[in-house]
Amino acid sequence: MRDTPLSNCERDFLLKAIEEKKRLDGRQTYDYRSIKISFGTDYGCCFVDLGKTRIMAQVSCELITPKENRPNEGIMFFNIELSPMASPAFEMGRQSGGRGGGGRRRDHGVGRGT
Repeated sequence: MRDTPLSNCERDFLLKAIEEKKRLDGRQTYDYRSIKISFGTDYGCCFVDLGKTRIMAQVSCELITPKENRPNEGIMFFNIELSPMASPAFEMGRQSGGRGGGGRRRDHGVGRGT
C-alpha cells in the first residue's frame, strides 16, 4: 500500500472536526451506521451493508493430506485482495509484499499445539 500523506489543510480539518465532535455525514460522535448482513447464493459468500457502504467477502478452504513425514503439520494460506475503490492506495492486480499491501499473502505453518 502506498503511503498518502495528509496535507496540512487536511490534517487541520480532521483535528478541528475531532475537537468539535463533528462528522461529515451529520452523525454524532457515538452514532453508528445501520448494519445489514446477508449471505450470498455461493457457499462462503457474505455481504455486509454498513450505512451506504457495501462490502463483499468470500471465504474458501481446501483440506489436503499432510506429508507422511509430518502427519501433524499443515499449511494455511491467506490471500486478501483489496479493491482500489476502497482507497486509492490499493492497486488492482498488484501483489505487494509490504505491510498493508493491496494484495497480501501470508503463509503460516500449523503444527501440533502444546
